[in-house]
Amino acid sequence: MPGPLYSIVIPVHNEEADVQELASRIDAYCPGEYEIIFIDDGSVDRTWDALRKIHSSGKVRLIRFRRNFGKAAALMAGFAACRGDRIFTMDGDLQDDPAEMPRFVAKLEEGFGLVCGWKKRRYDPFHKVIASRIFNFVVRKGSGLELHDMNCGFKLFSGDAARAIRIYGELHRFIPLFAAYKGFPVSEIEVQHHARQHGQSKYGMSRLVKGFVDFFTALLLTRFAGRPSHGFGWMAILSLVHALALFVSIPAIALLITGFQADSLAIGLILPFLYLAAFGSAALGIAAIGLVVAGWVAELVVAPHLANSPASQYHVEEQLD
Repeated sequence: MPGPLYSIVIPVHNEEADVQELASRIDAYCPGEYEIIFIDDGSVDRTWDALRKIHSSGKVRLIRFRRNFGKAAALMAGFAACRGDRIFTMDGDLQDDPAEMPRFVAKLEEGFGLVCGWKKRRYDPFHKVIASRIFNFVVRKGSGLELHDMNCGFKLFSGDAARAIRIYGELHRFIPLFAAYKGFPVSEIEVQHHARQHGQSKYGMSRLVKGFVDFFTALLLTRFAGRPSHGFGWMAILSLVHALALFVSIPAIALLITGFQADSLAIGLILPFLYLAAFGSAALGIAAIGLVVAGWVAELVVAPHLANSPASQYHVEEQLD
């Protein structure tokens, strides 16, 4: 029996008020035979009950995690269950508009392996918008992949591109980077973004630091996968530059405080700052390099297992096909 043309993978966490409406909108706008795969990522409200009400064998399929394993794990579970040749992903909070689906299809048919949404005008809390802008700017410049919205959940993959993706942890933010590394052409289209109607945003400034740490991991697993020593070298250079800046700035501040005087009193005041600068910058440089090397070596050990065995990242409690 042939499968549907489109598989729509939707991770949800505490979205009981939205899933029925989202399924209805997809039915109205999906441009061909489809299946929806909802992954309940450890919801603690009545999301699973709401999903069971809209379950339709072969049409609206459900996967329930035993606990919250994260979006990357949910996407991996959804991709593994897909039967379609083209795979949409979208968020379950009604901020992504299924009416955009035909436009994604038209762009994919131009020869791309992945088409990403770009929420140019966002209806999110101010802190989330700022965090997103900073994150996307740094990732765009650091990776060389010119996308405005790296982490938009609304995407369309060719089947081959989706099957090639192996992510874990919180690396779902960098799916376009992994797709490009695998050789799939990546593009984006501007999409309509809607304000959240129910619940609370799960992202914001607190995840900005995590995102930058994961970005270094993503670079290691893509750009520096075959030459990790280059990645170590760049991080070492950045650490040394930071240490040098500390070494120069602290004595400069001390000199400003003393008014550039050379008498014994001034020298006595400056010496502690010089010692602080020397030892502080040295310790910072050594510690930073050591932590980066240790972290990346750990990634090289752990990542192949997680990437090659996506199912090891989660535990399915219940599944309805």
